Formats: sequence, structure tokens, C-alpha cells
Amino acid sequence: MANLDISDLLILKEIHRSGSITRSVEHIGLSQPSISIRLNHLRKHFGDALFVRTSAGMQATPRMEGLLPKIEQALELLAPIGADAPFDPGTSTRTFRLGLAQVAQMALLPELVALLNQCAPGLRVESVELGPHTSKQLEAGEVDVAIGYPTELQAGVYQQRLMTEQYACVARCDHPRLGDSLSMHEFLAEEYVSVDAPATVHARLDKVLEERGIERKVKIKVSSLLGIGQMITSTNLLAILPSRVARTLEHDASIKVLKLPFSLPSYDVCQYWHERYHHEPGHIWFRQTIFETFLDMPLPA
Repeated sequence: MANLDISDLLILKEIHRSGSITRSVEHIGLSQPSISIRLNHLRKHFGDALFVRTSAGMQATPRMEGLLPKIEQALELLAPIGADAPFDPGTSTRTFRLGLAQVAQMALLPELVALLNQCAPGLRVESVELGPHTSKQLEAGEVDVAIGYPTELQAGVYQQRLMTEQYACVARCDHPRLGDSLSMHEFLAEEYVSVDAPATVHARLDKVLEERGIERKVKIKVSSLLGIGQMITSTNLLAILPSRVARTLEHDASIKVLKLPFSLPSYDVCQYWHERYHHEPGHIWFRQTIFETFLDMPLPA
């Protein structure tokens, strides 16, 4: 058996299907002399003629007929996974699990869900929090794709840039001391609500401010963006947030977005997946859909 390979099995299958060595050439990709040589080798290996010439063409011997089910089974086993079963989003009922930063949950997930409802109505999406264990979750298949700015990535994780993000400041529209702009003096004088989430881009913000010697008066620290809009509208506190989240909160007429009085570096938002699922058809379709939906999405005005 060490002298046989998958092309030998394809030769036997194709000759049986076509009843001719000549007609099998175009499907196998070998010349007629090469196929004849391989067939002779197979005849010696199995100790049988396998095919004989008749008035109806090359006909299989009983020995060959007995081999056919096993050949089909072997070819199916050796075929590339998914090669004969492409992913059909229109009929699939599969569940995809997304690891999302809170920013992505607020600013990106609604648009992605709306798109999937149109092109893949049977799909289900489950969102889990992006955190320090995201790499292991991707590796284990507990999360299909992660979107955000994770601080640690293990070996075997692919990443693909989707868009660029920057920061903005938010305050209540009727803030007693602030108008439509924010000076450095006003920035340093006001108090803030800060998001304390070590495995997210908020930790990066704190580090950048510290490196630049800019110290906010942090009145409240929260671990989640949940309820931050209500906190802004009911107090005089300010918050520094990714611009897309700031614009999402601005839909509430009680919140306004203010440009920071100093520059902060922008950062990339990427999608991440593990190499274990790099070639899986459904996974490929899902990643490509995310990529085409969010690639270079313009920053909010």
C-alpha cells in the first residue's frame, strides 16, 4: 500500500465512470500513457485485471466492483474538509459566538445584526465579553471571532485590521460650566467618570494620559460602559470615550460630544481568530462579512 496514492484511487474511479482510459484523461490530469502505466501497476498490486475491454468499453471485473465502495469511502475520508459542502448563509442555522469589547457591542453589533438578518436570517449570534482570556477562548472554539483591542494575544491567533478609532469627550448638554468647546483649563478643572477595564482600550487611555502628564480628577470608576450615559446626563461629570461610543450616546439629546483640548493617538480596531478555524468555510464567510462591513468605517463627524 506504500506505493499507492490518492491519484491511483481517482484513476480507478474515473475509468469505472467513463468506461474509457482516453475519456478519463481530462478529469484526472494525467496523460493517457501515464494512466495506462498506473493501471498496470494497480493490476499487479491487486492481482486482478480490474478492467477488461468489451464492446461497451472498459468494464470492471468482479474484484474491481468489490473495491469501489472502499475507494469511495477512502476518497471521501481524504477529501479536504468542507470541499464538497460550501457554507450557505441563506439556509444555515449555525450560531456564531463573538468576543466583543463593550465599545463594539454598543457601536458595531447592532449594524452587524441588521446585516445578518438580511443575508443570513437563520443565523444566531451570541456576544461574550472581551477579556484577558480571549486568546484561550478563540483557541478552544468557545469564541469564533473577537473584535476590539485586546492587550494580549497568544501564538496561533490571526488578526485583521478593520478600522481606526480615536477618543472624544462627552458631557451633558446643559452642563453649567461648559459650552460647545473644551479648553485645557476646563478639562483639568472638571471631574470625570472613568472606565476601569484592564483588558480593554480604556487601560491604554489611562497609560497614554499618564505618559503625557495629564491627570484627570476621577470622581467615579466603573468597570463597564453600562449606564454611563445616564451617569453623564444626571451629573456634571465628563467621560473620555472612543468616538463611536460617544456618537452613539449623542443620539440622546441630553449628551454632547466635545473635542479634547490635546491630541491622543488613534488606535486600530481588529478582528481576531485562531488558526484552528482559519480554513473552515462558515468561519471564512463570517470573518469576510465582518471585514466587508466594517473595513475603514469613517469616524463619526
